[in-house]
Amino acid sequence: MCVLNRTNGATALVAAMAAILAVPAMATRDDHDDSTSGRKNCSTHANLLFQACKADRQDDFLVHKADCLYVTEKEDQRSCLADAREESRDKAEECREVYQARREVCDLVGEQRFDIEFEPDDFVDPDDIGGDVGANPYFPLTEGHTSVIVGGGEVTVVTVTDEVRYVGEEPDEDDGEGDDDALPCRVVRDLVFEENFDDGEVEYDAVEVTQDWYAQHTSGDIIYCGENTYEIEDGLIDNTDGSFANGTDRALAGYLVRAFPIPGEGDRQEMASDEAEDIVEYVSLSTTPPPEEGGDVENRDIACGDNGCLKTFELNPRDPGTAEYKYYLPGTGFVLAVKIDEDRNYIEEREEVTCVGDSLDVLYDASCGIADPLALKEALCFWAPTLCTDE
Repeated sequence: MCVLNRTNGATALVAAMAAILAVPAMATRDDHDDSTSGRKNCSTHANLLFQACKADRQDDFLVHKADCLYVTEKEDQRSCLADAREESRDKAEECREVYQARREVCDLVGEQRFDIEFEPDDFVDPDDIGGDVGANPYFPLTEGHTSVIVGGGEVTVVTVTDEVRYVGEEPDEDDGEGDDDALPCRVVRDLVFEENFDDGEVEYDAVEVTQDWYAQHTSGDIIYCGENTYEIEDGLIDNTDGSFANGTDRALAGYLVRAFPIPGEGDRQEMASDEAEDIVEYVSLSTTPPPEEGGDVENRDIACGDNGCLKTFELNPRDPGTAEYKYYLPGTGFVLAVKIDEDRNYIEEREEVTCVGDSLDVLYDASCGIADPLALKEALCFWAPTLCTDE
């Protein structure tokens, strides 16, 4: 597992940018850095989750061992107990790896408490994004913005809707009053389909159906308020792993991407302990994917334009063996993700944006490379009917 390094020398630059732009800084409920007072909140959090993992490992082992008591044949019973011990060893290794990954996250984001304080007045009305207020260059929340992502035999369609979900109490329809902490977040529909060919026909089978909720701070930073995600198996909802909402079951929102990221620094994108813990490290402000990361020498400069892309390193410490480099083209948004191993070596797996438009009509653009746009549109409408209410 690689070590994530934190660069602190850019603090003055951040302050200067804030002063020039005259935008309020994001507040936290505890505005001092606990690391300077000896409080190791991040490390303690990692330690406690390590203890929880070990307790879970012991629980699984004892349950497996108890089941072995009812195995009648001696040989089968010995095999059952051997399996229980092997599973316990594997779980112990997993606990150690995840713990180490979480400690390395602390090196990146610091030891301070993590709790963004929502002040609705400091956030942009979702309907104003892209109009009176500019959109974040790396993640435009402009209504209708649609991207098609292709990779690994799957097609993903990401669409910014006109829907709003409130974090906190939704304002009353009669008097417009609600919780003072209520924050209107833009709903983004993210649907993943497996593209299957059978006798010349194409079928799009849903793999994952997600509602993501984002808010844009007046500084331009995009806040990840939560998500409702469904994994689909054989046309049925299999699980909702990874779902979270800020303020529910102690889950906390995070920074999906800054408007003015600083290379070497990073953020928590979400914080729901042992459920959703993604982090982002900003690697470069202007680059293109090199050949060793799977970039195509002839086409990679086209994907990232003349001025290059923002490059990030993104990881979920609960799955430390895999991570991604992602590329964001200013004005367009996400354009490429390449999988990397624990040594940050490319492992020949990538997801690439093939086309971008301002509505689902982009599906019919030849550049998208969709075998049957109409069939894909029908699948989208089935799993996310609100995308097709005007039809």
